[in-house]
Amino acid sequence: MPTKALSAAERMEIERACERIVYAYARALDLGDMSAAADFFAANGSLTRPMAPDQVIQGRETIRASLLTRPKTLLTKHLATNVMIDVESRDGARGLSYLTMISTTPPPDSRPPFISRGPLYFGEFKDRFVREDGVWRFLERRGSIQMKFELAAPN
Repeated sequence: MPTKALSAAERMEIERACERIVYAYARALDLGDMSAAADFFAANGSLTRPMAPDQVIQGRETIRASLLTRPKTLLTKHLATNVMIDVESRDGARGLSYLTMISTTPPPDSRPPFISRGPLYFGEFKDRFVREDGVWRFLERRGSIQMKFELAAPN
């Protein structure tokens, strides 16, 4: 029996839910909450980090363990932009987003504003989303880098 076509409102709701995951994932990374970042993945989800696009990390708990290896002193800001979501069904969607990452490792006991050498790289994520137990999550998140920026010379 064919599935009833999605209404425009249902499509927009799915698009917004998936778009929000893209932004919330970046925010969790920037807050240093790697466990929360991993929770955006389906139980059997997979991730390839932009700097290692050929290394597939499979499964939410393996993703969590991998994200927890990130240096705790690294301060990042991930700018997710140009988010495009294509709804495929009531429980599946695809997406593309651009990523620019800015980072620094501030000295101990320093206070904002911290000094950064500027953006490190520009890349993109190709995503597949799935509704798992009523919650939208990443089924696949494939990162890649298109440009690396020259680091600004120290002052």
